[in-house]
Amino acid sequence: MTDLWSDETGEGPPVVLLHEGVVDSRIWKPVVPLLAERHRVVRYDQRGFGRSPMPTEPYSTVDDLVSVLDTAGIDRAALVGASRGGSIALTATLERPDRVAALVLAGSALPGHPLEVDWTPEQIARWEAAEAAEDFDAMAELDMEAWAPMGADPELRTMFFENAAGSNGEHSTTDEPVAERVGEVSAPTLVVKGSRDVLGINEIGDILAREIPGARLAVIKEADHMIPWRTPEQFSHLIVSFLAQNLRS
Repeated sequence: MTDLWSDETGEGPPVVLLHEGVVDSRIWKPVVPLLAERHRVVRYDQRGFGRSPMPTEPYSTVDDLVSVLDTAGIDRAALVGASRGGSIALTATLERPDRVAALVLAGSALPGHPLEVDWTPEQIARWEAAEAAEDFDAMAELDMEAWAPMGADPELRTMFFENAAGSNGEHSTTDEPVAERVGEVSAPTLVVKGSRDVLGINEIGDILAREIPGARLAVIKEADHMIPWRTPEQFSHLIVSFLAQNLRS
């Protein structure tokens, strides 16, 4: 049994949703009912986020994901990962291909590949001051400026503030970087980019689409890094259509 918070909705081929590293599984709220029309949808809070416990020692995000699958009685699932969730899904696909039926990477990070955010000197100074003071509220404000430039409604703001400690705290994982191994991915893969996302994230999207064999690339015009929140209908349609064509029995 896992100590991570999770829930599930719907029936059909299983899909597991992995959230960004600045929010929690509530980011999938607009997407879940749309996917659940055709799929058994599982979402969970990663360790240190939402309703899951903070890590107290180095841990494997892949082992955590597998524990969610085991607890739900799922042998293989399609993984839909956004940002940090994408990096976990990608790593799991390489480390445990037997558990992954298909892969959707939305604004994904890439473990082992550097990511730069175009901070202004003023933002860098604010971040350094917030970090020195361990002011997680100030860090949340800066995170929103970087990752939600299209704005944040009260519910999205709440997610940023409530997860700032997990997002900006120490997460020592035992997972190995996989940037040099993306060409080994064998699962059907859809890469999704938001046209208003951070430049470095979109550059990673191009790398993934180019180097993962047979990967398909889709761009959502009116989305920043919060793709599930900005365009749930379009994003869900992309996922459902892709899985209908590519899920293996």
